[in-house]
Amino acid sequence: SDYSHLEKIDTGKMRYISPQLRDYQAYMIDPVQLQGGHKQLNPQQRAEVARYMHDALAKVLREGGYQVVTEAGVGVARFRLAITDIQDAKWYLNIHPATKVTGAGRGGASMEAEVIDSVTGDQLAAAIRSGRGNEFELNPFSTIEDVKGVIDRWAKDAGERLKELRAGQDS
Repeated sequence: SDYSHLEKIDTGKMRYISPQLRDYQAYMIDPVQLQGGHKQLNPQQRAEVARYMHDALAKVLREGGYQVVTEAGVGVARFRLAITDIQDAKWYLNIHPATKVTGAGRGGASMEAEVIDSVTGDQLAAAIRSGRGNEFELNPFSTIEDVKGVIDRWAKDAGERLKELRAGQDS
C-alpha cells in the first residue's frame, strides 16, 4: 500500500521494517495473490505455489515462536503477499553445468509483501524481492521447484529479520 519507506538492499531486494514490529507476537497470513499472467502455470500449479508460500511463511513464524492466527485483533500483524512474476526454467540452459551455475536456465519469481497492524492498517514492514531457483536443485528443469526454492529463501529471510528485530537489532 505504501512504497515510500522501501530502501534498496541489493539488486533483488528492497525492504522497510518498522521497529514497532518487534511488539507483535501473532500474525495472520492473508491468502497469497498471484498477480500478472503467469501463463506458464495452470490453475492447479498457481494454487500449489500460493499454498506453498502461505505454508512456508506459517512454518517459519511458528518455528520462531510466533502464533499464526486467523482473526484480526490487538497485537496481531497481518501479512499480505503477492507473487508478481514467475520466470520459466529453461531446460536447454540447465543441461550444461556452466550455464546452470550462472543461473541462466533457472526459473524464479518476484514478490511483494507487506505487514500491517491488523486493526489500524498501519504499515509495519514491506518488501519487494526477486530471486532464481537453487543451482543445486535436484530437478533443474522445473519452474515450480525453482519457485519453491525462492519462496523457501524468502520465508527463511523473513524469520531471520523477525528474530533480529526481537533481539533488538534493526538490520
